[in-house]
Amino acid sequence: MVDSMPVVQLNAVSLCYDRGKVLDDVSFSVAEGEYIVVLGASGCGKTSLLRMIAGLVSPTSGTIFLAGRDATRLAPRHRDVALVPQHDGLYPHLTIARSIGMAVRGRVAGNQRQQRILEAARMVGLESLLDRLPQQLSGGQLRRAAVAKAIARRAAVRLLDEPLSAIDANLRYQIEKDLARLHRQSPGVTLHVTHDGAEALRLASRVAVIENGKIAQFDTPDQLRAAPATPGVAAALGRSELITVPVRRVDDAWIGGDGQRIPGPDAPVGASATLGYYEEDLVDQSGQRPREGCSGWLDRKRNAAVDHDRLLWFLP
Repeated sequence: MVDSMPVVQLNAVSLCYDRGKVLDDVSFSVAEGEYIVVLGASGCGKTSLLRMIAGLVSPTSGTIFLAGRDATRLAPRHRDVALVPQHDGLYPHLTIARSIGMAVRGRVAGNQRQQRILEAARMVGLESLLDRLPQQLSGGQLRRAAVAKAIARRAAVRLLDEPLSAIDANLRYQIEKDLARLHRQSPGVTLHVTHDGAEALRLASRVAVIENGKIAQFDTPDQLRAAPATPGVAAALGRSELITVPVRRVDDAWIGGDGQRIPGPDAPVGASATLGYYEEDLVDQSGQRPREGCSGWLDRKRNAAVDHDRLLWFLP
């Protein structure tokens, strides 16, 4: 990564509502050209994070910098940011062309405005649908129109809130490809919110996983797959159900509650850890000899085993 001024930087940002703390001491930076995916369960604060960057919500504490400028209390209209909300943000009484044009109203002259609309529509494949109203478009076309508004704005920071939600499975992969292509063709950065771990791993330069209001891990997809920092991170990746087993260190091995022993990372005798594995990695043992004593783990409840190299270790 090139050492340069971050396009987006959050320093110890927290957000509290009456019901309690939504985000707690969140810090990270995003460099030019990065596609960041913010991953977490519903209600974990992902959308609130985007809204703070956009200026629609003020953090309770901490600072937000955009292109080196303190934007913590800066009005949304003065931020070089474009937000694509989860529910499209199109005006039902306006044509798609006019909705896209609203993104640049007052920012460019009339002839440039029309050029921006046409360029953005062409990039998302909607140039033939500009005269239609939102209710005349399919779900996938609506998402593309919402993205076109952000493109027309030409903002340095593009914020996408669940852009693939409520989209048929056969369209999701095509729109994913469109988002990746549009990001490559546009300067700046993209921050994309989702609860879908597979989607995050396919699209992101880096993934920020939010757990209990904090960033539990901020890493590349390869690093997340290889070494998730917590069981919550591993579960968020969504390959299949994550199964966890508490174990403790005894002499030269780890032991589970059923007395099963397994080799693992070094730790002091008496230390506790969590062993994890995905359900999809289990191999059915019906009709086979028990595998106690091998280097893998036997899940007696499911009568299945998992190889040692498929196990995940979580130490305090």
